[in-house]
Amino acid sequence: MQRQGFLARGADGQWRLSPKAMRQLGQSAFRDVAQRLSGRSGERDTQRAGATGEPTGASRGWEFGDTEPWDVTRTVTNAVLRAAQQGNPLTSDRIQLQVSDVEVAETEQRVHAAVALLVDTSFSMVMDGRWVPMKRTALALNHLITTRFRGDDLQLIAFGRLAQQLTPAELAGLDGAWDQGTNLHHALLLAGRHLRRNPNAQPVVLIVTDGEPTAHLEPDGHAFFDYPPHPKTLGLTVREFDNLARLGAAVTIFRLGDDPGLARVVDKMAQRVGGRVVAPDLDGLGAAVVSDYMRLRRR
Repeated sequence: MQRQGFLARGADGQWRLSPKAMRQLGQSAFRDVAQRLSGRSGERDTQRAGATGEPTGASRGWEFGDTEPWDVTRTVTNAVLRAAQQGNPLTSDRIQLQVSDVEVAETEQRVHAAVALLVDTSFSMVMDGRWVPMKRTALALNHLITTRFRGDDLQLIAFGRLAQQLTPAELAGLDGAWDQGTNLHHALLLAGRHLRRNPNAQPVVLIVTDGEPTAHLEPDGHAFFDYPPHPKTLGLTVREFDNLARLGAAVTIFRLGDDPGLARVVDKMAQRVGGRVVAPDLDGLGAAVVSDYMRLRRR
């Protein structure tokens, strides 16, 4: 892997995934998501087409996630040239289009989003087979934003007993640890800081979790844990949801599993801030998160 450029030695001497490896992982994860969403690929909101900004005069090939209007002239020209190169005579007034023919008009991006993706890294995520789908979801979203919505600012936040901000490479290399606690309170605190650093951006908070909030951050920086969830933990978590609502954040919680206690808690919290709860299966987690991000940034 080192010879192929997939590993790079860090400043501490440890081997880590290289940027090349991260790009390939992101592309692979996003490709799976795009295939999952391909059934909707023909749907197009014509009323919103081009709403991202004024045309620049340039065009480029269509890619999944594009919301820009089609460049009809270039698209039809591409189809005609392709048919001619393949030796297909143009004997009718109908031209068959392929995805590879489609070009979209480049537009200036008017609105950018500050996106916080909060992912549960408690040990139950490992035990119940949710660890890898969670990571692939984060990598797919990061790939979409860094390649198609470069003006958006994504912050990955992992939360177990404590929460931490991670780069995509750090999250990809994160090992599961037996450490009790689902500290959503701390994760929401970090999400709020990210949104406040981007005051002119559209605030979006996406939360992936499989457990009730069972920990919170104390003023001394230590985590308090209790199960069932302590009233103080729930109160502090609700307070941070309220703070996000005051920032105008659009909140979506992706609930993994069928735990009734978790369902009750996340339903109440989402209703409190005007958010929504999505309960995808593991295979559909990445598609659910990516499609919700697209929905929210078009609002």
